[in-house]
Amino acid sequence: MFVHGVAVRDPDDPQYAAAQRLTRGADWPMVEAALREHVAPAVRPSAPERVALIRVYWGDLGAQPNEVVEPPVAALSKVETLAALSPAELGEALQQSLFESLPPTQWPAAVDAAWATVADPAIRAQLAARTPKKQTSWLLKQVRGRLVEASPELSRTWGQVGADFTAARRRNLRRAMGGVRRPLEELVPVFVGDVLRYLDGRGVPGAPGPIVERVLAGLAEAGEAVCGEDEPLVVLTHSMGGQLVYDALTAYADEVPGGMPRVDLWCASASQIGLFAELGMFVAEGPPSVVGVPADRLGYLWNAWSSSDVLSFRAEGWVAGAHDTDFTFSGSLGANHMSYLTDPTFYRTLAAKVRAHCRSAPARHGLAQYGKSRTDAGQRHTVRSWTRSATPMRLGLGSGRPSWPAATSSCTPST
Repeated sequence: MFVHGVAVRDPDDPQYAAAQRLTRGADWPMVEAALREHVAPAVRPSAPERVALIRVYWGDLGAQPNEVVEPPVAALSKVETLAALSPAELGEALQQSLFESLPPTQWPAAVDAAWATVADPAIRAQLAARTPKKQTSWLLKQVRGRLVEASPELSRTWGQVGADFTAARRRNLRRAMGGVRRPLEELVPVFVGDVLRYLDGRGVPGAPGPIVERVLAGLAEAGEAVCGEDEPLVVLTHSMGGQLVYDALTAYADEVPGGMPRVDLWCASASQIGLFAELGMFVAEGPPSVVGVPADRLGYLWNAWSSSDVLSFRAEGWVAGAHDTDFTFSGSLGANHMSYLTDPTFYRTLAAKVRAHCRSAPARHGLAQYGKSRTDAGQRHTVRSWTRSATPMRLGLGSGRPSWPAATSSCTPST
């Protein structure tokens, strides 16, 4: 089962293009192909093509930033008729024009002069009496007169080459940074918004939120997809997906009908589970460094992080049973956070972890929670075992949507 992190959107989502600027590489077809090639053979060596690859997608439940409803202040030079503006609009436009041409040390005086000018009824009357082409130059002359009167030193610096050069340098810097910030301004609300949407709406034990329900459904589906008692359930999470799975395995395990299936190996890549544990941000009570995930729900926890990925963190010492590996990617800060999902070495190492830690796993899938047997107090639990002639078996990855190749189904439920 694969669970993605924040700022991941499917191609049909309006925010897909913005999200791709940061999370390109997390697209499910690419991850699915890598898992099929490298990890599925370790999950079921005899028939890797039958390993079920289940994706838990929750991007549609993430943040949906509102559209901007009020345009920014128009530049003074872009306004055809200044007299048509309200005093508030005219004051903002005039103030912005002064900010562009004056050093920040003179901005307090610019604020005073701009708003005193637009508040003068005589000024507004004379402005309206002039033709639109002359309104801008005349108004700037009036406000500059007020500025020089309040700050005589401006009469010596206004229009000097050095002052103009400084203003031009600020404009060029603003223009250059605008190209850098523009993509981030589209992305950050989605990135941060997804985190806040989950934290605000994950619910409480007994009443999970919609994102948690999506993860629980994926785990339940992965448990049902098992085609043999020796088939390990492997969960791969990326970034924020790790926090979702930790909460699911600890605070919300009771919400899975028939019991939470045991995850044999969980790889938390690019994760912040260590950070969330340090900050006490998980739902379950008790410090994760002591309590962790119960052994009847999780076998091996591998925290794949990178010291060159500023959005990933160590987990050893903060989450009980976690085992860290530092990949130290050599790309850019943004690219390093996604490198796990595009690096064949990462997937091959994950496959080796599966071979090392899951080969002798005892039969335990589909059991009732907390390690109880299939029959508890005389009550039999129905567990579906799916067998398909050419269907994948289960590899837990996180989105709730199984990826079955075209095949004739021969599923047989058993108890």
